[in-house]
Amino acid sequence: MKLQDLIYFNHLAESLSFTETAEHFYVSQPSISTALKRLETELDTLLIDRRKTLKQIKLTPSGKLLYDNAKKALNILDATKQEIQDLEQETVYYGFLPTIGGYFLPKIMPNLKRYTSSIKFVEEESSDIMLDHIRNEKVPIAILGHTSPHIPDNKMKQLRIKEEEMALWVARDHRLAGRKVVDIEELRDEVFISLSEGYTHQRIFEQWARRSQIAEPNIVYAKEIKTVHSIASSTQMVAFMSDIIVGENDQLVRVPLKSAPKFYISLILNAEAEHSYIQQQFNEAVIDAVKEEFKILS
Repeated sequence: MKLQDLIYFNHLAESLSFTETAEHFYVSQPSISTALKRLETELDTLLIDRRKTLKQIKLTPSGKLLYDNAKKALNILDATKQEIQDLEQETVYYGFLPTIGGYFLPKIMPNLKRYTSSIKFVEEESSDIMLDHIRNEKVPIAILGHTSPHIPDNKMKQLRIKEEEMALWVARDHRLAGRKVVDIEELRDEVFISLSEGYTHQRIFEQWARRSQIAEPNIVYAKEIKTVHSIASSTQMVAFMSDIIVGENDQLVRVPLKSAPKFYISLILNAEAEHSYIQQQFNEAVIDAVKEEFKILS
């Protein structure tokens, strides 16, 4: 069975058009028909129903079965090809969250100069999603945020870098602007805005609200950090965020929160995952760089 025949068939099964498939691969339509015929002869079955009474060709049951399995096989081959290329090019992968990564990466990159041209960043906005990627071995290593001092997963190797108190952020003309500290009792009628489900901030807010006995907090969730910044600075909503997420923003004023919950930031990797030699070297170099930069002893 020719691999190219499967590639042609995979596209034909998706487009249901000989003409479109031929144009996609810059070959003649008879080339697609010949490839299909070879597959049908080898498998001794019809893969495409080409009856003239049909308005459009369609897959036969055998064709659907081949398509499902061919798609899986081609995906595996593509992934294998990428892994081989990565080995040849000594590519290493690093999970990157724009805000958190943007803060910490410049601090450790001077110690990773050897890998500068080899790094491929796997970018996500959410620490929760990034942690799942590490757990499922889609990402080997990343710096991310979490809700408790220790991540309850024996597979995860964790190097805690920083912890900071969550705070309130308000527009300059907000009644709370300039306050040295705010108690929960003063906030029960406020409308909050924070990051939505999938972000660590959302869980921290819900835990804090329950602990503070706010039965039904009036909160609006947003998916983008920039959206939270924009709404908080242009309305009277109170943003609930960590300092590192806010970054430099001269439109918002930080208001300390009494008995504030904490936001933790750690370097995380999957200790049970198998990595290439160069990736393992990179992981160890990142660990050493983090320990040196942030004076972590263990």
